[in-house]
Amino acid sequence: MRADVVHVLPHAHTLGGTERTVLDLLDSPELNDVSQRVVFVRSGPFTSFPESLVLTSQEGGWQRLPSAVLAVAQARPKVIHSWLLQGNLVGAAARVLWPLSSLVTSERNLGHTLTPAKRRLERIVAALESVATANSSAVRDAAIQRLPGRASKMRVILPGIEPPLRPARVVPTTAVMVGRLHPVKDHSTALRAWALVRKENPGAVLTIVGDGPERSGLEALGCSLGLQDGVRFVGQTDPRPHLFGAQVYLSTSLAEGFSRSLLEALLAGVPSVASAVGGVAELSPGALQLV
Repeated sequence: MRADVVHVLPHAHTLGGTERTVLDLLDSPELNDVSQRVVFVRSGPFTSFPESLVLTSQEGGWQRLPSAVLAVAQARPKVIHSWLLQGNLVGAAARVLWPLSSLVTSERNLGHTLTPAKRRLERIVAALESVATANSSAVRDAAIQRLPGRASKMRVILPGIEPPLRPARVVPTTAVMVGRLHPVKDHSTALRAWALVRKENPGAVLTIVGDGPERSGLEALGCSLGLQDGVRFVGQTDPRPHLFGAQVYLSTSLAEGFSRSLLEALLAGVPSVASAVGGVAELSPGALQLV
């Protein structure tokens, strides 16, 4: 199946900012005349991605890596649009097989977890990419600091999103967090802080929207802090009822390339408190308190 653009993503197990951005591109009326397809490096559920647009199966585990490369190359795309290091590596390998394509890589984080081995892989990607995009100046600067030769290829494209629509029903809560339950989001700090909030305001409730590998540990931490009635874990669901029902949006991330969820909170008019990391500091400070 031929395609104008093939997006290469690590997976779609959870819908983070990267996955939601690709979904926006697939749904964009501006791209109606562009044939777009998606390849996932890792197996698992597609989670909201139309099955008809995905060129890889949900099965296979890590052994499917070569098949992901072949799936991209066999589509003979004009543009390979790859995302994050895993996607970028598959995109680079596919370009070797189909050199008539352009490789557009996407950097979405500060590279704070890159090991020496991963940095060597990043150099391979940089040698094959046509253009590299970053979702904030902080991400661009970090990428160029690691590999100065990428400077001429780097472009900053800030996320553009529609303001979230207020749902018919909202769920009142004191504060809300939206995002993957992953160590980089540092929900544990938020829970410990919330235990202090509850001492001053026993009725305060923190709603955590999202899922991920940290969920069971965070639920156990909440119980140990006596937050059984003070924290709600609602899983991966539509965040809008909780977002519009919240008095405050909270982000305690240790690193952020650019927080789409925080931007949505600001567009929804929810006062926000966030750790001053990465691209967060580039957001308009109107309703944002950096800590």
